Amino acid sequence: MEHATFSVGNEGRQVFWNAEYFEPVLFFFTAIALAIMAYGFYRRWRMWKAMGKPEPENRFANRNERLKYLLKNVVLQANTSKEIYPGIMHGLIFFGFFVLIWGAAFDATEFHITEPLGWAFLRGNFYLVFSLIMEIFGLCVLIGTFMAIDRRYLTKPDRLGYKGKSDSEADDAIVLLLLAGIIITGFIIEALRIHVTKPSWEVWSIVGFAVSKMFAGVGSETAMAMHKWTWWIHAFMSLGFIAFIPYSRLLHIYTTPANQYMKTMQPVGQIEPIRDFENAESFGVGQVQDFTWKQIFDGDACTKCGRCQDGCPAYLSGKPLSPKKLTQDIKNYWLEKVPAVMAEQKTMVETDAEGNPKTPAGKNMFCRWLEKVDHVVDGLTPTATEEKALVGEQIDLHELWACTNCMYCMENCPADIEHVPKVVEMRQYKVLMEADFAPELQLTFRNMENNSNPWGIGAHLRADWAAELGVKSLAEDPNVEYLFYVGCSGSFDDRGKKVTVAFAKILQAAGVSFGILGTEEGCCGDSAMRGGNEYLYQTMAQMNIEVMNGYGVKKIIATCPHGYNALKKDYPHFGGNFEVYHHTEIIADLIAEGKISLKKPVEGSFTYHDSCFLGRYNNIYDQPRRILSAVPGLKLTEMERNMARSFCCGAGGARMWMEEDIGERINDMRTDQAIAAGADTIAVGCPFCLTMMSDGIKDRQKEESMAALDIAEIVWKAMDLE
Repeated sequence: MEHATFSVGNEGRQVFWNAEYFEPVLFFFTAIALAIMAYGFYRRWRMWKAMGKPEPENRFANRNERLKYLLKNVVLQANTSKEIYPGIMHGLIFFGFFVLIWGAAFDATEFHITEPLGWAFLRGNFYLVFSLIMEIFGLCVLIGTFMAIDRRYLTKPDRLGYKGKSDSEADDAIVLLLLAGIIITGFIIEALRIHVTKPSWEVWSIVGFAVSKMFAGVGSETAMAMHKWTWWIHAFMSLGFIAFIPYSRLLHIYTTPANQYMKTMQPVGQIEPIRDFENAESFGVGQVQDFTWKQIFDGDACTKCGRCQDGCPAYLSGKPLSPKKLTQDIKNYWLEKVPAVMAEQKTMVETDAEGNPKTPAGKNMFCRWLEKVDHVVDGLTPTATEEKALVGEQIDLHELWACTNCMYCMENCPADIEHVPKVVEMRQYKVLMEADFAPELQLTFRNMENNSNPWGIGAHLRADWAAELGVKSLAEDPNVEYLFYVGCSGSFDDRGKKVTVAFAKILQAAGVSFGILGTEEGCCGDSAMRGGNEYLYQTMAQMNIEVMNGYGVKKIIATCPHGYNALKKDYPHFGGNFEVYHHTEIIADLIAEGKISLKKPVEGSFTYHDSCFLGRYNNIYDQPRRILSAVPGLKLTEMERNMARSFCCGAGGARMWMEEDIGERINDMRTDQAIAAGADTIAVGCPFCLTMMSDGIKDRQKEESMAALDIAEIVWKAMDLE
C-alpha cells in the first residue's frame, strides 16, 4: 500500500512512520484483544441473564424520552458535572477520550480506505488543526487521569471508601496506569518522530513538539529504536485497555449509560406494590435471585463514586448503612452465587458426544467459539457456594433498618441506581415472611391496625380539632372543591393539631371550599409500606380509596408530605386517582392570586428545612421559599445542605417510630446545621420534620432562643387575623 509523501502545503500524518512492517502484526493482536473483550461481554451477558426476576416496568418504553436523558447525562455529562472537582476530572477524561477515539477513527479511515482510493482528507491546514485538537484533548485525558490518581490515592475523600477504609481495588490502579501510559507513550512517539523528521509544521503538535526538545542530544538511530519500542508499548497498552474493559471498572463505560437509559419512568420514589397477595409464594426479597434483573444490573453500573454515601444521613450519623456499600454487597453476593446458577443452567443444555454444547443452526463461527470457551470456563468455575441469608448475613440488619428512605442516594447518583426500592423490598421479606423487625414497629403496626394511626389513640377522636372551627365533613356536605386530608399527625399529635388549625383558618379566610373525612379518614399507610408491612399498607390504602371514591373526591390537600406522596403516587395502583396538593402549594397560589394578605411583620432569621418527601420526592422547593419571602420582616437564610442536597430530619422510612441506638441522632445533626446558618426559627412543611426539629432544639438546649414552625403557622401569624 503506497501513501503520499508530505511537504509544506501537503502536511499530513505519518501513521506508520518507522513501523512499516508492524501493521499485520498489529492487526493480529487487535483481533486477539477484541476477541477477549467480546468474550468478557458475552460472559457478563450470561451472568445478567442467569439471575433475576422479570422487571414489572418496561425499561425500554418511551424511547425518545430515554434518548433525551442519555444525551443530557452521558453526552453532556449533566449529572456528573454537578460537583466541580469530580465533574472536571471526569469531563476531561470523558470528552478527551471521545475526541481521541473519533480522531483515531478518522486516521484509520483515511489510511486504510480513502487514501488508497485516491482521496486524502487529513492534509494541509485541516491536518494542522486536527493535530492541534488531538494534542489538546490528549493532554485533557492526562490531566484528568492525574486528578483521578490524586483523588483516589492522595486526597482520598471518605466517600471513596467506607468509614475511613479505602475500597480501591487492583483494577482501579491498573486502569489509571493504562490511561496515563497510553497518553504519555503517545506523546513520546510523536516527539521522537518529530525529533527525527523535523517537519516545520509539526509545531502544531504542541505537546509532541515540546517533548521532542527533550531528545535534542539523541542521535537519529537511537531515537528510531526508542520510537519502535515505545510504539509497541503504546500499542499493547491500548489493546490491553480494550481487552480489560469487561473485566474491570471500565465496564461502566457501557453499563452506566445502559442503566441511565433503563432508568425508571415511574414517579420518583414510587414503590412497586406486591400484587396478588393470596397466590404469591413469598413476599419481598430474601435472596439475591428475588431481585429483578434490573436491580441486579445496578451493581455493574455502580462506579463506587460515593456520591450516594456523601449525603446519606444514616452513614454520616455513624450508622452501618452506606448506599454504595449496600449496592456493592448485593453485587458481590450475586457474583458468588451466579456461577453455580450458570453451571446448573448449562446442564440443561443439550451437548454432543464430547460434552460440548450443541449450537442451534444459524449461529456464526465466532458465536460458536464464544460458547465453547464459555463451556470450558464453566468447568473451571467452582459451583458450590455456602448458602447464606441475604439479609442478616450479607446485609446487616442494622444496615437495612437504618435507611430513612430520604432519596438522597437516588437523587445524586450519576448512574441512576435505585437503592431505596431494594431496601423496602428486603424489609418486606423480614416483616411478612420472618416477622423479624424492631419491637417499636410491632407496636406501631398494631396501633395502625387497631386505631388506624401510629399513636394508637382512639379513632373516634380524629376530628376533635375541628369542633370549634365549623369545618364540615364530607358526610355533612360532599359538595366541596377540596378534601382536606388531615393525616394522623394533624389529627392526634398536639403539635400537629396546631398546624392543622392554622391551615384550616387560612383556607377559611381565603374562601376555599373544603371539607374533611372526619372519623371516616384512615392512616395513609406510608409508614407501614416503607417499614415493610405492605399488607397493612394496602389494607389501609384501599379503605381510604373506597371512602374517597364513594364521595366522588377529585382534589385533595395534605399537610403531611408522607400522606401527600402516598395519595399522589402510590394510591393510583389501587384505583385512587386524585389531584393531590401539598398545603405549601395551595398557600403559595393563594398569595399569588391575592386571596390572602400578609400584613403583619414576622421578625427573625428563618431557615427552611426541605422535607425529603416534599423536595426530592416531589420537587417542591420553590413554593415554600416564595411563601417565606413574601412574609414581611422575615429574613430567610439557607443551610449549607439545602434543596436537592438537603439533609434528612431522620423520620422517613418508618424511622419516625424507631429509636436511634447507633451513632449520632440525625435530627440533632440537622439542628446543628440550622444553628450554623444563624437561624432562630426552623421553618418546615412536614409534621414529622416539625417533631424532629423540635426535639433537636430541645436536645441542643436552644428552646429559649430557637423554635420550629410549620409554614402554615408562619403565614397565619403574618395574616394577623387572630
